[in-house]
Order: sequence, then structure tokens, then C-alpha cells
Amino acid sequence: MEKIIKENLIKNVILVILLVFLYFSIQNYLVNSNLKTDKALAGNILVAVSIIAVTACFGNFAFTYEKINPKNVFERYLAHTTTGLLMLIIGISLIFADILFTFTMGHFVLVDVTFILLYIANIGYDFWDLLKNKIK
Repeated sequence: MEKIIKENLIKNVILVILLVFLYFSIQNYLVNSNLKTDKALAGNILVAVSIIAVTACFGNFAFTYEKINPKNVFERYLAHTTTGLLMLIIGISLIFADILFTFTMGHFVLVDVTFILLYIANIGYDFWDLLKNKIK
């Protein structure tokens, strides 16, 4: 396995582990806030979180591994850091959105599954872009 692919795999595993830990911290914070009882405020925060997620998605999808030199360690790590930070922001936004959705409309497992699938697709896109541009 090429070094850049291995690094990307490690990046994504670290992100998933970090997001699992962050989920419980964010959930604890939100459950103990007034957002659980103030549905209007929870809805407003949900809009703000959605804007953050969309902004991070634009940045993540605009990035391409095509423009880096995979033999240059600095460029590789800069690419991993950039995509990692954007994917972390997307993941955190999805966690906030999932919990806030529960506050505003009750728990619906399909919403949880949708957010998980969205993040998995994000990881898939990251690998697809890497592999597509590594071949060239």
C-alpha cells in the first residue's frame, strides 16, 4: 500500500475515533443546555450548524489530491491536515444536527442512519479523489 493511501487511512480512522468521543461530549453539553426545551432556539442553532456543514463540504469537495505532489512530504501532510480539518468540521456539524433534530422532532433512527451514511460517503469521496488522482 502506498504511503499516501496508508496516511489517508490513518487520518480517517483517527477522525472516526475522535468523532465518537466528541459525540458523547456534545450530546452531554446539548442535553444539559436549554436547547432541549427551547425548540425555536434549537431550530435556529440547527440552521447555523447546517451553514457550517455546507461551508466545510464546499471546501472539502473543492480540494483535490490532483494538485499535490505525493512525493513531497509537506504537501501530503498539508493535504491530509486540510481535508482532515474539513472532515472533522463536517462530522461535528452532523453530530450537532443529529442531536438538534432529536430535540426538535423526536428521535427517528432513519435520521441517525442518514447522517452516518453521509459521513461514510464523505470518507468514500476522500479515498476516491486520492485514488483517482494517484493513478494519473
